This record gives sequence, C-alpha cells and structure tokens, in this order.
Amino acid sequence: MVHRTGQVVRRWIGGRAIASIGVGAAVLALGLSACSGSSTASTSEGGSAASTAHDVPDGTRLKAMLLTSADIPHDFTEESIGAQNSGTSLSAAAATVNLDTADCNTVLNLINTVGQNGLGEASYASDAFTPPSGLGEFDETLLEFYDAYATTFTGKLGAALTRCSSFQASDASGATQSATVKVVPGPKLGDESVGFTVTVAIGGQTMVMNGAAVRIGTAVMVVDNSLLQGQATEIDLPKLAGILAQRVRTLH
Repeated sequence: MVHRTGQVVRRWIGGRAIASIGVGAAVLALGLSACSGSSTASTSEGGSAASTAHDVPDGTRLKAMLLTSADIPHDFTEESIGAQNSGTSLSAAAATVNLDTADCNTVLNLINTVGQNGLGEASYASDAFTPPSGLGEFDETLLEFYDAYATTFTGKLGAALTRCSSFQASDASGATQSATVKVVPGPKLGDESVGFTVTVAIGGQTMVMNGAAVRIGTAVMVVDNSLLQGQATEIDLPKLAGILAQRVRTLH
C-alpha cells in the first residue's frame, strides 16, 4: 500500500504490491517475501516430471499446513488476497524461469509473490500477513516438488540470490532502488536451509527483509519478515519457521 497524505494507492513490483510511506517526500517501502537456498543440484535442468515415488500432496493439503492468524501475533492481519494454493491438481510442467540466468528483479519477485507458481513445483500454497502499521509483512510459501527437484530448485535459488548480492531493483513505473542480498546460515531445520537478508534503500529509509528457505524432503518452505530498519517487530521468525517445519514433516 502507498500512504500519502492520508490516501492509499496500489503500486506493484512484478506480481507483488509495494508500500510507500509519506515521510516528508514519499518513500517506497518494499513488502518483500523471503526465501533462498543453497545446495548441490542433483537432477538435470528441465523442471519436474511426474513420479510415483511418494504420495505428492496437492495444494489443498499444503494449505492446511500453513501458519494461520492463530499462530502469529494477534494484531497482524491476513492480506486481502488471502491464502493461495494450487488446488487439487498436480502440475508436471517444467519451470518457466531459468534461475541460472534470470535477472535479479525476477529472482527477487520469485520470493515475494503470494500465489507463486511456474517454478517447476507439483503444488504450492502461500499466505501473507501485515502488522498494524501496514509497514512490513510476514510471508510464507510451501512448494512441493517431484523427487530430487526440490534439491535442484533450492540450490539454484541460493546461487541466484548469491549472484544478486547488489543490484538496482525497479518497480512497474520504472523507478529504481538500491538493493542488496546477503546469504547467511539458515535455521537448523529440515534437510538443508539457507537464510538471507534483503535490504532496499528508499528515499533515505531502509527496508529490511529477513528470511529463510528450508528443504524438508521434497518440500521447500520459505518464510520471511520485512520491516523498516529500526522498526520493532513482534514476529519471532525462527519460532514460526520451526512450527511450520514440524507440520511439513508430516507430509513425507
């Protein structure tokens, strides 16, 4: 959302709304969602292919795993778009984005879009919540892959985020902001995990997003929390990641 002299205006970066806050001049504040990964690829490029190796959960089952308003601080509000998922159908389509060569804006939008698909996943579910101030966001995404492609995806995403350590993020209007991505050790959850911090300098302010991608078997969960630098947050990201990881383990 954009807060300017009492008016609220929608703007977008890729598929995701960005927030603007009036602090003197208008300040663009990215409501980023987070993820990343770091691992070695174990399958060839080309995305997922249907498999009977395990019972692949569909989007409705993944939705049931998501954190809800009962799990997060009571004064956070679910985004108006609501929880998104791929439904009862499983996809066997290859990934439509090549993470080896994708530009950094595309990579950033892959981790900050509710209802993301086209990543080579069999199914997905996601949701987002905002604090009372409206400045920031907590995001969660679950992606289920066939066989070893979860490892491939996690590795490619981690490598892409590392490659995008510093770049100019641009919005739909063509405005640009300086962005940095720092890959850090992830939480000790699942089979592998990677943490990351994204900072975007906007009009004298800095938006910070902390997040992590965690692979659990053939599933990848991505959680993140974004807020203005210096702003307090009630979100305990490691705790919430742990709760979500416990739920995802029941799928495999």
